[in-house]
Amino acid sequence: MVRKNKLWFLPLMLALLVLAAFQASAFSYNVEVLDNTITKDGSAEFKVIVQNTGNYDDLFTISTKDVNWILSSESSIIPGGGEKEFIVSLKPKPLLIEDRTYFIPVMITSEKTGFYYEDTKNFAVFIIDPNRLPGIYPPTITPTIAMLEKKVDPREKVSVIVRLWNRNPRELDGLRVVIDGDVFQKEYTTKLLPLEDKMNEILFDIYPLTDPGIRNLTVTIFFEGKDIAESSTQYEIIGYAELRETSSQRTVFCRTAKSFSIYNNGNQPAEARKEFKLNIFERLFTKFSPEADKVKGDDGKTYYVVKATLKPRETLNIEVVTNYRVLVLIVLIIIAGVILYYLLRSPLIIIKNAEPLGKGAEGLSELKVSIYLKNRSRKPVTNLRVVDMVPHIAEIERKTRLGSMEPVHIGATHKGTIAKWELHALEPYEERIITYRLKSRLTLVGGIKLPSAKARFDARQGKERVVYSNSINLIHGR
Repeated sequence: MVRKNKLWFLPLMLALLVLAAFQASAFSYNVEVLDNTITKDGSAEFKVIVQNTGNYDDLFTISTKDVNWILSSESSIIPGGGEKEFIVSLKPKPLLIEDRTYFIPVMITSEKTGFYYEDTKNFAVFIIDPNRLPGIYPPTITPTIAMLEKKVDPREKVSVIVRLWNRNPRELDGLRVVIDGDVFQKEYTTKLLPLEDKMNEILFDIYPLTDPGIRNLTVTIFFEGKDIAESSTQYEIIGYAELRETSSQRTVFCRTAKSFSIYNNGNQPAEARKEFKLNIFERLFTKFSPEADKVKGDDGKTYYVVKATLKPRETLNIEVVTNYRVLVLIVLIIIAGVILYYLLRSPLIIIKNAEPLGKGAEGLSELKVSIYLKNRSRKPVTNLRVVDMVPHIAEIERKTRLGSMEPVHIGATHKGTIAKWELHALEPYEERIITYRLKSRLTLVGGIKLPSAKARFDARQGKERVVYSNSINLIHGR
């Protein structure tokens, strides 16, 4: 039973300890040097500002455990959330040696919680020989310059830390500090108290497109126009590539022009790459400027790729033009041609044909000639006159056969015999066949050539129109 009670008590003790630790550290302080260069008969003075960050009133005292120094300071109650300034006086005892710096451990104690800070670094005192004035010490400063990040991204702010340590018990006023980082600079004036160690953080902006590479960072200290100290280090500006793309499109009468601009906003060269996926039909009518390369993608498909290496602040302009105007023009020409063909074609079809009747081993002697006529329009063809010519080597048989149309005229000319037929009208879609026979005066050993037949008919507005048939070249043996 006792064991269980002890186990229950442990969490309570732990909670109380955490609460006590939180309360114990519920104050902070700052130290300002008023005078830290003294003789053995003098007293060094410091100003201590204590902030009570707790929510209760507390008594604060300042003391030291170093028996070689006499510390004088008041004790005071600071209300919760308030602050107070304390003047701390440190007087050396006679046994201390002159021309030496002493670091005195000073304790700032919270009376209510018992917590204290012990500070040695901020309470430095230099005891000098009374026969020597502080001004005779040469200005001796140890500067240190550093960067939080050795690799610097020029798109971000750069943090530079400058530390100045006054090594002598002499106040230095009007110090000129010059910071040179190759791509950024700054100059300012400051003051150092005797033996003061001061640190300053400065933020710089760098031009985002600064070339990458190693740069030098230097701090130089000038006092009374002279260079008295210098410190340097190196840092690296990293390279980066930032490609920005813009595009526009314009379509006018079956022609689409797409423009792409890829701009390298980085500080080092980068490869700009633009892929285009086109179907088979688009490939026939698309052009690239600059020329695109055919690339087989991981998916097995073909892509057109335009790529180039861009320097910083360089732009790649790509123009993709898909032009269907030629195709549209061809289609329009075909359509117009078809329309014109149907509008302008002859309504009358005339076809001439010849068949050998008397064909022996020695050659041809008699032919049957047929002239096929058809009205392929919806309107009648009127006043139709058909004329056919026979060469001198043959003659037209004048005997009329059953079902054949008799010519209205047969006459001889210097080119041969001419036969003429007349029809008053050929109704819409009506067909007629004119046949006649030829007899050769001699046996046609090599064959015979018959010229085209000609048909005349009345067209619109009282005009006459002429249509010709095909010619015939009949060869013996075929």
